[in-house]
Amino acid sequence: MVFMRSCISCLRYALVIILLSSTFPSVKSAAAEAELQCPPCPSESAPVNFAYLITVHDDRTLTDALPLLNAVSSKNNIVLVHVDGKYPKAYYEQSELYNVVQGCECGARVVHGGRKCEWGTWSMNEPVIWAMDVLTHEAKFKGKFDKFITLSGDSLPTLTNSAMASLFAEHLMKYNILTSFWSETGLRPTRYNEYPKEWHKRNAYRHPIGVAYNEYETGNKVMKRVDVYFGSQWMILNPDLVEYFAVSLRDRDSFASALKRAYIEQKRVVTDETFFPTLVMNEERFKGTVPTAERGEGVCEGLEWLKSARYERMDEHAPSPKGVLPDKQRIKAIEGIEPRVWGPYFLGIYDLSDIKESGALFIRKVSLAVEPNLYNIFPKGSREEVENLPNISWHNEIDFVISDRPTF
Repeated sequence: MVFMRSCISCLRYALVIILLSSTFPSVKSAAAEAELQCPPCPSESAPVNFAYLITVHDDRTLTDALPLLNAVSSKNNIVLVHVDGKYPKAYYEQSELYNVVQGCECGARVVHGGRKCEWGTWSMNEPVIWAMDVLTHEAKFKGKFDKFITLSGDSLPTLTNSAMASLFAEHLMKYNILTSFWSETGLRPTRYNEYPKEWHKRNAYRHPIGVAYNEYETGNKVMKRVDVYFGSQWMILNPDLVEYFAVSLRDRDSFASALKRAYIEQKRVVTDETFFPTLVMNEERFKGTVPTAERGEGVCEGLEWLKSARYERMDEHAPSPKGVLPDKQRIKAIEGIEPRVWGPYFLGIYDLSDIKESGALFIRKVSLAVEPNLYNIFPKGSREEVENLPNISWHNEIDFVISDRPTF
């Protein structure tokens, strides 16, 4: 890994990790002479310091990561950005993100590496594991954050950094949150056998997984059949849990490493949705830190409105496991970036009412190329401001038709 010089006088700890293949030649940025639009550098202190991991993998998410970086930048936050190794280095060096990293007061150091993520495989977990390892084992990061939050580059917070920090300080410090809006069991991860017998997720994990490992604290040898839990790769975690993951995954005899080997050897799929929730829900000392609120319930007393940490639309191509028939229309994506049939689907202004109702702290999947209006709305300075937004929604009685643009 090669560390490049950076300028980070405002954003105290910002580290952008660019994991790129080395087969593409380096080129001078075509946008280098354009006027540079740097992120804001808020200097106010906050009661909670966040460590963010932002992952990007293509042209669109590279572009969409900029307003996200603007929204989460703060002098006391750590920002880690992982750019997929499949994305050409030459393209990255022509991006606005590259110029911001190199030339802005809130820029960052750049590391060139070689990790590549393939959908459905174990590799989808590698960016998160890398970030946890950095936050745990590098002295300048260890102990410098209160919450670790993983985000896709096409995400956006609904609250400003100061509002988010105050909310966490008052209500959410004890919780580890491992689910998104589409979770069938709300803020609680879903055990594999809570799905119907023929449901695709249950088919992927029909039985508990047998593993042998040494206990984290005692070192005693344990044989265990592990119930698999579904959650989300987009998580909000406490530092002690981040450290547990990072330390355990360096120990080949640990529970985490044993489960990782089983996943890889058995060629398990959607491991990014199951690996971390499964570890947490099978460790007694962490299991109690997960909210127990079921779908539609608030996370805790005083936060009845917060029913999901993230709002996203997923798996709307078929009835849900509980028989709910999806009938809501969706944004038509521009050619070339249409999502998979099961999602996630792009969000737009007509999703505003559902975003409000969910109470989500983050939304995904938003894009400047698809629907820029949401960037003009979020983030807000308080939950009250979010509540005061108009209730704009998809109406079942109306078919929205996207017409061709006229030319004159």
